[in-house]
Amino acid sequence: SETYGEDKILQFLENFWRFKKFEEVIQFTLGERFEKIDEDWQYYLRQKYFPLYKNKTPHFIDSRKITNEGFNFSPNYFLNGGEKEIYFVGNRNGYSSVYKMEYNPDTLNFIEPTTIIEGEQESIFESFHLLKPSTTISKKGILAFVTKAGETDAIHLYDTQSNETIKHYKFNELLTIESPSFSKEGSLLLFQATDRKGYIDIFQLNIETGELRRFTNDYYSDRDAIFNEDNSKIIFSSDRTSGNYQQKNNLFELDIQSGEIKYLTYSDADLTSPKYSPNYKSLYCLADNDGTKNLWKINFNKSNEPESMTQKTRFLTSIFEYTFVDNEELITSSFEKFSFQFYSLKLQDIPDSVSTTIDFNFEDITLPWKANKIVLNSETDKLKYENKYSLDYAFGQLSTDPVFGTRGGAVFSLSDLMGDDRYYFTLYNTAEIQSEFAKNINVAITRINSAGRTNYGYGIFHFTGRRYDIRQSDNYFYERSYGGFVSLLYPLSSFKRFEANTSISNSDRELSVDLLPRKALLLSNSISFVSDNTIWGHTGPVDGTRYRLLLGYTSDLKYSNANFFSVIADYRNYYRPHNRITFATRASIYYNEGKDARRYIAGGSWDLRGWPRFKIRGEKLWLSSLELRYPLIDQFYLKLPFVGIGFAGIKGAAFIDAGSAWDDKYEQTLGSVGIGIRFNFLGAITFRYDVGKKIVNNFSGFQDRLFYQFFFGWDF
Repeated sequence: SETYGEDKILQFLENFWRFKKFEEVIQFTLGERFEKIDEDWQYYLRQKYFPLYKNKTPHFIDSRKITNEGFNFSPNYFLNGGEKEIYFVGNRNGYSSVYKMEYNPDTLNFIEPTTIIEGEQESIFESFHLLKPSTTISKKGILAFVTKAGETDAIHLYDTQSNETIKHYKFNELLTIESPSFSKEGSLLLFQATDRKGYIDIFQLNIETGELRRFTNDYYSDRDAIFNEDNSKIIFSSDRTSGNYQQKNNLFELDIQSGEIKYLTYSDADLTSPKYSPNYKSLYCLADNDGTKNLWKINFNKSNEPESMTQKTRFLTSIFEYTFVDNEELITSSFEKFSFQFYSLKLQDIPDSVSTTIDFNFEDITLPWKANKIVLNSETDKLKYENKYSLDYAFGQLSTDPVFGTRGGAVFSLSDLMGDDRYYFTLYNTAEIQSEFAKNINVAITRINSAGRTNYGYGIFHFTGRRYDIRQSDNYFYERSYGGFVSLLYPLSSFKRFEANTSISNSDRELSVDLLPRKALLLSNSISFVSDNTIWGHTGPVDGTRYRLLLGYTSDLKYSNANFFSVIADYRNYYRPHNRITFATRASIYYNEGKDARRYIAGGSWDLRGWPRFKIRGEKLWLSSLELRYPLIDQFYLKLPFVGIGFAGIKGAAFIDAGSAWDDKYEQTLGSVGIGIRFNFLGAITFRYDVGKKIVNNFSGFQDRLFYQFFFGWDF
């Protein structure tokens, strides 16, 4: 009653019969979102007991929350005809992208943004700088945004009228780019950039001619540059402050014609993000005088000289970026409750008690500070760095190779502190009786070094055991292969790479009584193209696309017992109709042709689920899978007398698999269908349990009984 009036109590009773849920009655009667009412109530209580709340407010009190999900940054308001729009960058589904959202702060429901530029899908939009200012929009509707594109950053121009990207600018000498800002008429673009000397300076790009101009060139850090109304001066933040507040970030004014730089502020705080109001009559910035970034206004005297600054907001948590809707209304990107959301802020609604004015004393300014020279005595010494490795993860893995066929087992990954030197250990056993355990140990050790642009790897292996790899499918042979390999990996971008592999192995086969033994010294060469822009969850990929194309040739150098070529194509796509639901598809073909070509093997938990291991064999193999992955249990906790065990992110799956293997004549199509659960244990091992039925008789019927399979390893 103190906030909304006593009459709301009567209205609440009158509206009680109209709704099934209590929260709907409150929301309808008070005309606010239920979450907002709940937050206001909590704030009312906290003001009584928390001292910090007496002179500071959360963002939802003095402003109105307009987004509710994800991480949202760099808002830019644009009046598109009669439509009010916000353009921004954010991460709302796992990928960083550019979004557009209708601006209507008075609606009770949150408005869902639409994606206009999908990021982190291709090299030109490799990644966005979410925590840094990276977008701006002109009055003509040209949106400029910055991404990492290969080795350096790039500026992209997007036309909001034609809904297409129209230009890309990339400068080899500029490594990183931040804080783009258009001039009033929209033909000039200011930004800060880091050059190869490490200097952070101010640059200007003429978007019509492509001409680049540099305004500062020193070791001071110059940031967040904007034009004044007639483009004659540049306002920016810099740590060139001297005197009592040396190296603090204050605001400066650069006269473009004369090159003269003068102070606009002189304060014991870091002042960033200067912006003019739309009518260019007021200059605002963010300042952290008390450790929290809030909005301040720069005050000028009658001679248009700066004299003080006045605090306009006093929030508990920082404002990181903001944009003007009109002279009194702003949109802020602010941190609250462990997320970055947008808020609509009206300056006239801020109480006068917030205002604090700080005067500038420019008399304390001294000569510009200079960086101290680093003087070192010449010494020669060697310090041997020893890598320290730790376990990254362990999982079950299935791999298909044109030379060694299909194999799978436990994989352990170790890496050093920098993560650019990795070891992989693959271990499994193919013994069928206890007495054969020692004889059938299979092991492979691989080292991958990614310190340079061209990554390289090498390793050794020993594979042994019973194989079902001959034409007479009811028979088997015993094979022992050992050798080594070398790999080169050349990344084209973060998502695409070429791989070249060479392996040499000694292969001994002990066949049955009816068949002669076979010896071979196999040399295999292959080249692959790999593309992968997937993002992963607790149990495997959840979004994106990855595929692999391989061409290879294998020959017996010593006995000419084997000569065959190989083709592998493996495509996988992951689509999310909802942030927590994934529809996964897989389509793969493996093709060997030639003398004594290796046969592929399917069956088991990784491909055709429900079918026994080694049951499906052939020189040619195709596989396809459709799988729906959905949340099943968010958190499960078991309290024991002395310790508790908890599991989070338990997921369910519904799947259908299909495939077949053959040598010369295609015989039948096999499949399976079922459901399962997956959960990640300790962040390192994913366990899977599936229940289903095999599809038999050339995909025309189901088996009578259910199959049950338990294993560990990532989802495909």
